[in-house]
Amino acid sequence: MTDGSIEAVRRKTRLRLTFTGVHLLLYFSFTLNWTAWGTVLGDRLGATQVTGSLLMFVLLVCIFIVLETIFLVISQRSER
Repeated sequence: MTDGSIEAVRRKTRLRLTFTGVHLLLYFSFTLNWTAWGTVLGDRLGATQVTGSLLMFVLLVCIFIVLETIFLVISQRSER
């Protein structure tokens, strides 16, 4: 491998590790549901049957999809 391709692999690895770290932080934020800080998440939102925990779960899934899309776009741009 040439120096340029090794550097490209290192850059992509650093980017992946950064995105993975953000994913893990967001994923473990869901543990708030089982702590004293997350008691509010167990309550229903208004007159609906939706709880804060369910809303948080759906939002986290959407955020994960957006983060992966951003990673793929940045990854493709850096390959050019």
